[in-house]
Amino acid sequence: MPNVQLANGPTLRYREWGRPDGAVLLLLHGTTADGSTWRHVAPALGEHFRVIAPDLRGRADSEWTDDYSMQLLADDVVALMDALGVLGAVLVGHSSGALVAFLVASQHPERLRMLVLEEMPSPDAAKPPLELPLGPDPEGRWDWRLVIAVRRWRNAGHPEWWQLANKIGVRTLVLAGSRSPYDESRLRDLSHAMPDATFRSLDLGHTPHEERPSAFLQVVGPFLAPLAK
Repeated sequence: MPNVQLANGPTLRYREWGRPDGAVLLLLHGTTADGSTWRHVAPALGEHFRVIAPDLRGRADSEWTDDYSMQLLADDVVALMDALGVLGAVLVGHSSGALVAFLVASQHPERLRMLVLEEMPSPDAAKPPLELPLGPDPEGRWDWRLVIAVRRWRNAGHPEWWQLANKIGVRTLVLAGSRSPYDESRLRDLSHAMPDATFRSLDLGHTPHEERPSAFLQVVGPFLAPLAK
């Protein structure tokens, strides 16, 4: 897999599928995942798009750092687009990757063509609070300090993000799993707060793109069809 050095940032490793001449889909994984989580859906998406799935900061073979703020993770996405010469992309984020995609969309709307938020955690404070790891997972391919940072962010709650939703004018798909531990009603509320969002629920858990790739593609494919080659 190729590496890319971000301007004033870490070195990231990424995977790529599909058509070089297609609209760019940038797939952003969750906290303890890496770009390989998209392997079940990326080849099909690559038939019509250029698909890029990075290992984000602190995951797998990308650089591990001392800081994992949500803002830095969002800045990395924009810097990755710059480094790869991508002027505009569709962001597809899962779980905490959806939080990152949401923040990028609110701060850099000119860089987005569409947005897909799969099982994004609510900006509300997590109840009960998420436990913080006491040390590294011996089998994990992620920096345990990253898990602490993301879980602290979620435990704190960020009600101001409900106002950020109003700034995201790009066409958006908010995708929930009805059997996920996340509160589906809050994801629906989030979609209602966005000017041009569609809400869809699948009879699946927290990782629809892994649990049933065909079901994920049946929803996401038609949504992305206006940009397909």
